Amino acid sequence: MEVRGLVWVGTRTPRFEATRRFFESTLGLPVGNERPNFVRFDLPDAGAVEVFDARADLYPHFTTGPVVGIQVLDFDRARTELASKGYALLGEAGGTSGEYRWQHFRGPGGVVLEIVDYPNRPPPRAPAGRLQVTRLAFLGIATAAFDEATRFYRDVLRARPVEEGANVFEGRLPDGSAVEAFRRGSDMDHPHLRTGPLPGFGVKDCRAAIGVLREHGVPLLLTREGSWGGWAHFRAPDGRVYEITDRLEGR
Repeated sequence: MEVRGLVWVGTRTPRFEATRRFFESTLGLPVGNERPNFVRFDLPDAGAVEVFDARADLYPHFTTGPVVGIQVLDFDRARTELASKGYALLGEAGGTSGEYRWQHFRGPGGVVLEIVDYPNRPPPRAPAGRLQVTRLAFLGIATAAFDEATRFYRDVLRARPVEEGANVFEGRLPDGSAVEAFRRGSDMDHPHLRTGPLPGFGVKDCRAAIGVLREHGVPLLLTREGSWGGWAHFRAPDGRVYEITDRLEGR
């Protein structure tokens, strides 16, 4: 499987309107498309954030937290490889061949993820909003199935390892984004990471972005800063935990 990087995140929530306002007004992401029970926000790198109203019959299998989309270069081959390695495909592939397609699947530890075919992805634009969001830069999973998650990142996604330990694995994808697995209950685990996969948004300046979140009263769960950059975990109105980080921006 040839992977480019992270391109999409979707959340299904009964707090649809509050979550919509959060991504639009607090994170400052422009609305790209909307219809009843659905809204898509555009990321500057041509990725997207999509919010689905849980009261509508849209993707009821989104039960393991935010679903992160991983862009692949050969969509059909990737689908075949996932199925052959025992990762269950959920429903049929969506979208249009030659344009944009997606396939949901059940990944390591049972979390729902997706692969994305995006052959004509446009070039990046300027960062968005006061937080200066650049892209989807990070995917973290805290899981009891740590060994399986590590094998998935390393052997299926072929992420380049930058840290491998008894309780943590971090790898890099070709677009510079990071994927991490944390062994649940270990010294590398954070107790608030219980809402499913952790999507992380790249920002130009993490300290400034944290200030904006505080102005808006967004609950910050944990922050870290060093010579390598910084990151912060926060809880959005959908009840899920997300991250902002500048440690992967131009480093």
